[in-house]
Amino acid sequence: MSDFSALKRIETNGPEGHGLTLWPEMNPADLAAGAPVQKGHLYDEDAGEDYSAGVWDCTAFDDKPGPYSVDEFMLLLEGTVVMVMPEGEEVVVSAGEAFVIPKGFECQWKMPETVRKIFMILDGAAPGTANNPSLSRITKLTKEDLTDTARTATPAVSSREVHFLNHDARMSVYTETFPKGSQGPAPSADRQIVHVVAGDVAFSDDPAHRFVAGESFYLSPGHSLSWSVSAGTRLLVSSCRPPAA
Repeated sequence: MSDFSALKRIETNGPEGHGLTLWPEMNPADLAAGAPVQKGHLYDEDAGEDYSAGVWDCTAFDDKPGPYSVDEFMLLLEGTVVMVMPEGEEVVVSAGEAFVIPKGFECQWKMPETVRKIFMILDGAAPGTANNPSLSRITKLTKEDLTDTARTATPAVSSREVHFLNHDARMSVYTETFPKGSQGPAPSADRQIVHVVAGDVAFSDDPAHRFVAGESFYLSPGHSLSWSVSAGTRLLVSSCRPPAA
């Protein structure tokens, strides 16, 4: 019998019967505007390596401009975020879109309304100088990027497109398409947030272990679960490898 303890359905309102809990106030010294109230739920956390993943909900505020303190993947569920570059250029992210901010990237976070997001954070070592375009931009996946299923039927085999890779290659964000239904092992040494863009993923015949378009789940590393996907399934994955022993 499979052990499903490593598989968690990400509930955007928090776990049933538990909901999102009130989190500590932000430091006013870090804010340019607003008095935000934040709530959330963590699906995984490792304080020793400054890693966390979960759901976050917060009222409007603006941060002060400066370098972003972590590598962070975000799938926006509600609201709008405006990222302002030092030169004044703006990157606007709306509900239904995903984005990644690399650690050390100079920007200002502005949030004109309440936002809810799924997130994965890694606060690793300071960014290096490798020739990696992911480190010099905000990587944004639009609604079209995450809903255009026409592309999933094009390749004859499963394909993966990497959109973000952090400075030491421990954290990556990619989309994966399965033009044909397939079945096989899904064990991974990485922690993963998986969002089903199209199609479905099933770990068993139990509906509790099946995920359809628009749903997300979290996988802890070291499991021995297998999955099956239907033809046309497309996944958005944020993956983080634990540090080497």
